[in-house]
Amino acid sequence: MKIYFYIFLSLVVCNRLISQEQFVSISGIVTSSQNNENVTNALIHLQLTSGLNFETKTDSLGHYEFKIKNDTISNFIIKIASDRLTTSNSNKKWGFLANKDFGKGNLNGNISFVKNFHLTYVTHCGPLAPTILFYKHSIISCNDSLYKIDSTYNYKFDDVCNQLYITLKENPTVSIEIDGHASTQEKNHEELSLYRAQLIKEILIAKGINRKRIEAKGWGNHKLLVKDGVIRKAKTKEEKKMLHAKNQRVVFRILNWEFKE
Repeated sequence: MKIYFYIFLSLVVCNRLISQEQFVSISGIVTSSQNNENVTNALIHLQLTSGLNFETKTDSLGHYEFKIKNDTISNFIIKIASDRLTTSNSNKKWGFLANKDFGKGNLNGNISFVKNFHLTYVTHCGPLAPTILFYKHSIISCNDSLYKIDSTYNYKFDDVCNQLYITLKENPTVSIEIDGHASTQEKNHEELSLYRAQLIKEILIAKGINRKRIEAKGWGNHKLLVKDGVIRKAKTKEEKKMLHAKNQRVVFRILNWEFKE
């Protein structure tokens, strides 16, 4: 009988040890917000209220997973970040921007948790926000008047600046270049294009963005979005004015994914 008792006792102990080694899974998939492609090397951060912090990256299928022992009683928050290595099959060069999306839950139990993320796709020219357009010979934006004409393709000036500010705030390791441009109909195009870029830079700094993360550059009329030959073919003065406005612009591109103070 003693032998059976010890066998029974051993089985109980083993079962308890096995149960103590069970894990709760926190997992998910990260995809591109543009085409739902899997995103690799996205940075996933797990913070436990018990004080522990973990980090992992998504694999080639966009999958990530944390395994925490089920005897860990803690609330948790899971967040996402990105860097220059965060890519997908069709976007290997320019990467993705993170956002404020997060998941939270409680590890008290055996319930697994799934949190999927979508990252914003950055195209070849790296736009972080819609283009800001300006009146002729001016550093005053004409976005608001264009918005009244066509709210589908044009955004209000404040909306563009706020969108860029939020993007920079949510991606604190990204630094950008603000590129100002002018049209061939504008005088002092070199200075004017730089003033336009510096205007947006100062607005972002006033909102709280570190000025070291922003470079302003003026290109004059050397990088026309719409060529003069195309503008000359426009039938009305209003059409020509609108085409010139597309050259009187400020655009943005990512300079660095690894900014540090």
